[in-house]
Amino acid sequence: MPKFHCVKRLCAYLLIIAAMLLSIGTVHATVTEESGRRVALVIGNSVYKTLPSLPNPANDVEEVATTLRAAGFDVTIGVNVDRIGLEDTVRRFLRSTSNAEAGLIYYSGHGIQVGGQNFIVPVDATLETPYDVETQTMPLDLILNHLKQNSRVQLIFLDACRNNPFNAQKFWMAEKLEPVGATRGLARIDSDLGSLIAFSTEPGQVALDGTGALSPYSESFIKRASEPNREIRQVLTDVRRDVIAMTDGKQVPWENSSLMDSFYFIPAPPPPSVEPMQQVSVPEGAATTRLPIAPPHDETGSALLVTLNQLPKTGKLSFDGKPVEQGAKMPAAALTALTYDSSDVAAGTVGLIGYTVSDPYGQATQGVIAITVSADAGAKLAQLEQEKQVRLADADAYLKELPRDVSTTIGVGPVEASLPVVPASTAEMTFKVAALPDKGTLRAGDRVIGLGHVLEAADIPALSYEPQIGTENQTYALTLQAANDDLPPATVTFKPVLNACDTSAAAPLDLQGVTAGKLPNEINPDDALPACTEAIKAYPEVARFVYQLGRAQLANRETKTAFATIKKAMDAGHVRATHHLSSMYEIGASVPRNVDKAAEIVQAAAKKGDPYALHSFGNDLYYGRGIKADQQQGLRMMLQAADLGHTYAMNALGYIFLNGVKVPADPERGIRFYEAGVERNDIYSQNNLALVYRFGRGAPQDLPKAIDLFTRAAEGGQPYAPTNLGRMYRDGVGVAADKAEAAKWLEMGAERGDYWGALDRAKLAKDNGVDPDSLAIAARYFALAMAVNRPGSGDPKNQALAELKALPDAAKKKAEGIFATELTAQEQKALPKAKSLNDRLVQLAKATWVKRNPRYDLF
Repeated sequence: MPKFHCVKRLCAYLLIIAAMLLSIGTVHATVTEESGRRVALVIGNSVYKTLPSLPNPANDVEEVATTLRAAGFDVTIGVNVDRIGLEDTVRRFLRSTSNAEAGLIYYSGHGIQVGGQNFIVPVDATLETPYDVETQTMPLDLILNHLKQNSRVQLIFLDACRNNPFNAQKFWMAEKLEPVGATRGLARIDSDLGSLIAFSTEPGQVALDGTGALSPYSESFIKRASEPNREIRQVLTDVRRDVIAMTDGKQVPWENSSLMDSFYFIPAPPPPSVEPMQQVSVPEGAATTRLPIAPPHDETGSALLVTLNQLPKTGKLSFDGKPVEQGAKMPAAALTALTYDSSDVAAGTVGLIGYTVSDPYGQATQGVIAITVSADAGAKLAQLEQEKQVRLADADAYLKELPRDVSTTIGVGPVEASLPVVPASTAEMTFKVAALPDKGTLRAGDRVIGLGHVLEAADIPALSYEPQIGTENQTYALTLQAANDDLPPATVTFKPVLNACDTSAAAPLDLQGVTAGKLPNEINPDDALPACTEAIKAYPEVARFVYQLGRAQLANRETKTAFATIKKAMDAGHVRATHHLSSMYEIGASVPRNVDKAAEIVQAAAKKGDPYALHSFGNDLYYGRGIKADQQQGLRMMLQAADLGHTYAMNALGYIFLNGVKVPADPERGIRFYEAGVERNDIYSQNNLALVYRFGRGAPQDLPKAIDLFTRAAEGGQPYAPTNLGRMYRDGVGVAADKAEAAKWLEMGAERGDYWGALDRAKLAKDNGVDPDSLAIAARYFALAMAVNRPGSGDPKNQALAELKALPDAAKKKAEGIFATELTAQEQKALPKAKSLNDRLVQLAKATWVKRNPRYDLF
């Protein structure tokens, strides 16, 4: 080995050698990198209440969810969910799918096929009568169709092909009573472009539960999907081979793919990161000097293997006290534990170590270490050690000073964690992710970070977290530790929060929303207007906030401004805004009433799967309102809205079937939809079902049930239930007659805008005799009845007008005085000039009622 005394000559030599070494055997596997968001819905139902329980699904999906999280999916999971729980889980998932790169569904549990469609069966399903599929199950197509519109790639895995244990053999499917499909398995699903549909067994065949904790299919899927750098079609080929072997050929998994691109659950990261040329000095005549070598790493934290391709020609290289031979293989961490014996090596001698670092993905990177024997190397090593201790102290201080709590807003994309920059002294260090939020997505720039991943110092201030929808009031921990040094770890806690605009003005069942939402009457414009105005400033690209500002403006009675705002949200792509604009045309709010225009607008939102739009356009089609009638399609759309939990659709369907509107009457089917609404605490369903029991129409009369349901609906804010309940107290139906109790409920109905409640309260007062106070009360409520009389829900004959005219003027004057006390002089002056005392009373009744901001128009 020649000796070098010139620094320039040494450097030139080393560069030449390094180039020669690095040009030999470098491997880089070419893979398709997946970018963007990945979302998954994972549901496992094992413990059924009446159907046979299944041993594996709940275990299956917990393991599947863990596998998918490791593959970068943000997983929405449901285990042993009933119908309402399934509905809630599916809605949370659908809210997360917007602009996803890949959307995945994995279902394990009972499934049923009817009329060529497949249905997920929740744990509380009985499937005993022909009405049960449409109210107890969830159609898979409903989820899949929404996924197709919102993600580039769709992956569906169904381990739900058990024997048919269901009692009924025919079920209602929209307008048809369909027989159950073949009693073995599920129906075939054809994949659209960009989709892959995988069954745990062939369509029409049965999947086995197996003898272990997992089904054969799930066990193999978990194993194969966890293997790095395996394209999905190869994964499924391996799964099929495994399952056939595990079941002795009794079960053959099947898939149908129309994927356009390669897809990898665990795509290969960049090749291992290696310092291409490291220079280290060792003291002359030292028996064992530990080499200060920078360790290699890859960004996923995978176990790396080092192969020593070339060793120094002089001196002795050892690991763990034993000589190292050329070609030796060792873990990457062992590279930092190599020692060098320079006892017989002259100062100035340079030795080279050439090595290859390979990862589990078949990728490899090479590096070179130049060892220079030097008389003053001891001082240099001591200086390096001193610098290392400073670096460790700075890194320890940095980790201790990381913020402990980071608030992250839900539904606005990735939120910067704003972690401080790593000190310059520690810039060469790497940090490992020791704990990771199990919901939501952590990123460093565009890169999705998983458990065990390695972060460069520059990655930490670039960290962002995108919370999962529905995780408000929960906390998630990110724990970082130095990758190659023994330092105490640091934990940062992410706290997902809702923006104030979402808490004050979100819309119910908004699949582009982030929370349950508020009904129109529940919005406080004093809170919502400033909150949504600020949200738009902070997040101008989020169309949801624009729409919610429009809702706040409507609540503040700024109808024209709201129309323009909601249209702006619609133009920006918010689907519910499209429905809302349609409804404004339908009722003539700030624009001339135009049912044709309303139907035209809402059609686009229905195609996007919005529950409100599905109900509205379904109604339009069913009744031919503003569009050519299509009863079959209209019925199906309303059923889809009901599947997504829209109770208004349940009530519309209940009314159609109970009363035989354009279909043969089927009271039991109608009552099932009312009952479904009641299960969701819907006040309109409570009132409708109470009417069934009150009059015994479609079911035996049951007055105690009617009273209970009317009471629950009235206390929940339903506008007509108080009148129905008041009449029962007035007439002594099911309860002892009680005029005072009747008056209380009738007044409540009147205050909510029910013409009939106001009319009946006025009649109750009038029937009390010629007492002046009673007659004044009668005048007030006859006037209020006229003020709130609306087409469709009021009285076309306007009986209240004739009743008011018949009262003495003294009673009317007294009522006028009572009304006037509720208005300021300026408010009274702003009223139009009345032609008569009767007109004056109606004006005052309307003005005072509006001023009280009553609870009405709940949808």
